[in-house]
This record gives sequence, C-alpha cells and structure tokens, in this order.
Amino acid sequence: MSLGWKAFLLWAGLSLLWGQEPPPTPAPPKPAVLFYERRPLRIPILCRAETFEEVGLDCSPDEPCRVLLELTAVEAAGAKILLVGNLHTPSATVSSIALASDDAGTTWHEPLKRLAATGFEAVQLLNEQYGWISVQPQAQFASDPYLLATPDGGSTWQKLPIWTEEGRAGILQQFYFESRDHGFVLIDRSQNEQRDDRYELYETRNAGLSWMLRETSPRAITPKWPARRQSDWRIRVDAKAKTYELERRVGEDWRRMANFHTDLGVCKSLETDKTPRPGPEGAPERPPDGAPDRAPGGVPDGRSAPPPPPAPSSEP
Repeated sequence: MSLGWKAFLLWAGLSLLWGQEPPPTPAPPKPAVLFYERRPLRIPILCRAETFEEVGLDCSPDEPCRVLLELTAVEAAGAKILLVGNLHTPSATVSSIALASDDAGTTWHEPLKRLAATGFEAVQLLNEQYGWISVQPQAQFASDPYLLATPDGGSTWQKLPIWTEEGRAGILQQFYFESRDHGFVLIDRSQNEQRDDRYELYETRNAGLSWMLRETSPRAITPKWPARRQSDWRIRVDAKAKTYELERRVGEDWRRMANFHTDLGVCKSLETDKTPRPGPEGAPERPPDGAPDRAPGGVPDGRSAPPPPPAPSSEP
C-alpha cells in the first residue's frame, strides 16, 4: 500500500473520531433523598455566610448558631405529601424549608430551594398536580408576602405577588383556591398607620397572575370561602422526644408515617457559597450565563476541525 493511501486511511479514521459527538453532559444531581426507617429524620443544615448574614447572625466556635426546625403545615393528595415550615435559631428565622414525599412518607426530598430570612406558613394541594405555599419574609425590615404555585406536582414553582407595587408589608393570614384559577387571600396590614384598612381581602380569577381588592376593614374579615374539610394528616409536637410527628388518620386512630428531629445541630463557622446563582423561585440552579457548549464553527469542545484529506496517490 502506498504512502498516499495510508495517509488517506489515517485521515478517514481521524475524521470519524473528530466527527463523534462529545459525551453527554451529566445531568445535575437530583435533590438529596432522606429514607424514613422508623427513626427520626434529621434535616441537613447549610452553614452559608450569606444566609445567616441576611438575618444579622455570625456563627463562630465561641458563639455557635443552633439551628432548629419548625413545621407549620402539612397537606396531602393521594400518596403525595408536602410539609412546610422554617429553620431558625433561638433569635431569628434563617430560611424556609419544604419537604415532599411521593410515596406516603417513605422517602423525602426538598422540592424548593431554601429562601433566606423567610418562612413557609401554609400549604394547599388542590390535587396531585396543583398546589400553593404562602411565603412570609422575615427579614429585619417588613416585606411583601406572596404565594408560590406549582402546576406540575412540585417540579416547578412560580412566584405570585399579591401587590404590583413594592413596600406594602403585611401578614398573609389565610388563602384558599377552589380551582386552579379562582382563589382568595386575606392579609393583615396591622403595621399600616391607617386603621380603616387593617385587613384586606383579595380575589384572583386568573391563577394568581393578578389580584383584585374586594374588601377592607378595621376588624377581622370573615373568609368568603367554604371551610376546608378535616384533614386525615396532622403534625404533632412530641416535646419529650424533641420531634415533629407526622401522623395519618386510620379509622379512629392516628398512625405515625414519619418523624423529624427539631434540633438539627449547630453552625460553628460559615462558608461562602461559590455555587452558580439560582434561577427564579424554585427553579433548579443553572450554569453561569454565556457558558459556551460549542466553539465557533460548531465543533464540539472547542477542538479544531481535522485538516483536509490528502489526495490519494496512484502509485502502486
């Protein structure tokens, strides 16, 4: 075989190699899963500087920050369970927390990123797909409450502000959706200097994209929606064991489905978060904007294209 043909075959092999698609990018890691094995689960704590500094806390070996769990509400639809609450120290709310199970309490994960200086106060699941969480910022300065909504069983979440303007602080006392589009929220604006509109009732008919003020009053407003049926799920505090007991009604009795430690540990030092910044509320974290996956010209991984093929020789 002539040198020309050898060179041509070598080029062909290199071309096949260069033409291969790069290996697929590994999928982002799935949320950590906790398995309930009839022993109390302990939620991991994240000792991140930006989270604690937002509420004015500095943790050190001399003055560690003890982190505690508070669960405020539970809702279930079928085998899906959603618990909400917050993580706090004895003096400040550190972050929100949401815990979800798709198998009636055997496995648990966090469907939402933790929001600093914020508490999740209440939850409603219309069915296994549509649900809402009421969010109450707990920063040093009062802030607007809002809702988080999911249309797909908790895979994605959308922020639903109540007001279009900023700075209208208040406490979101109650909310209720009778369908995925029609709902109400009741807000206590006791920090407002005007006494005649301490309480405000709002209504939406477009899934929370906008809200209409329906009533104001200096006294508590009676909800305009029917009372919710009694739930077959409840959260109970066991002060002796220092746990939250998640229980389900079975006939006339209550059966434990999971339990969680209230004392989660201490932060003795704070770490600077160097991970990519998250996307919108509840969205998975994303790589830095503008990170290329192909070099100019469309060649994967920034590699140069193979040289043109040598002309085959006609020599014997």
